[in-house]
Amino acid sequence: MNNFIISCDWGTSEFRLRLINLKEEAVINEIISPNGVQSIHNRWTADSEKISKKECYLQFLLVQIEILLADQLKENKNIPILISGMASSSIGIEELPYAKIPFALNGKNAFSKFMKSNAEFPYDLLLISGVRTTNDVMRGEETQLIGIAELKELMQLNEEAICIFPGTHSKHIKISKGNIVDFKTYLTGEMFELLSTKSVLKGAVSKEDNQKVMDKLNLQSFYNGLNASQNNANLLNKLFSVRTNALFSLLSSQENYFYLSGLLIGSEIKSLYQEMPCTIVLCSGNSLFQLYQLAIEKLSFDAKTIYIEPAMMDKAAFWGQIKIFQSFQ
Repeated sequence: MNNFIISCDWGTSEFRLRLINLKEEAVINEIISPNGVQSIHNRWTADSEKISKKECYLQFLLVQIEILLADQLKENKNIPILISGMASSSIGIEELPYAKIPFALNGKNAFSKFMKSNAEFPYDLLLISGVRTTNDVMRGEETQLIGIAELKELMQLNEEAICIFPGTHSKHIKISKGNIVDFKTYLTGEMFELLSTKSVLKGAVSKEDNQKVMDKLNLQSFYNGLNASQNNANLLNKLFSVRTNALFSLLSSQENYFYLSGLLIGSEIKSLYQEMPCTIVLCSGNSLFQLYQLAIEKLSFDAKTIYIEPAMMDKAAFWGQIKIFQSFQ
């Protein structure tokens, strides 16, 4: 295999491109931008000249690759491009069929498509698809899970485990004996974004980067939100309390941020009661790791939880892509 690969993790709302030195296991250069698949698709839809959708994506990608490589390795066109996430969806580069469960964590039954380099796009490209059940889909998290399995033997547990991937569309992925056997999607992050920016609650919640401000008041507000979400709580009813917290000056807008986070994360996490005594594996990057860890501890799941550190999660996507690439060849 080439000593270098270019890893592209192309989500709905974020684009991440990395030049990886495989021998040294090092990220040489990186580009992160809000040019997710939805953004590029919207750009293509609005383009009056209407080049093909695939061409629109590859033109954007080629510009980013040239920036990424800069003067180093710029003449080397033999570096393969490995892409996972929403780029293989109906609004991405090209829609690929989903692989089905059970889905092996060694990457051998991942569905992907190889695109040979040509004059317009002088790089070989492997586009990796996602996984489906009878009523749910995901693109990207399964690649990260393959990467974690490659980096950490705990994914080969003989017992069942639920792997939680927080995010815009949080995933709870059930694994058993080295296979994904089921998963569920929760619109936790998207609900937070919509409620805090588009709903009647938007004036009650501060939209600053509050995740770095976990003082005593904010922590208690988060716990209050968690508590309010439990038992037989009706989320649609409890959400309105975010507004009354502001109307009655019970919480500041920053405290309300954490209260709303607690309500939504608590509503998601309480579904784990149905899975006990299953092992839980929290697979999260830095942005949400602390909040989900606090929720798991507060709701008494901590004794059965394994925490994958954010630093390891940062490598998971490209190691999963590499494992799939090796299986594909």
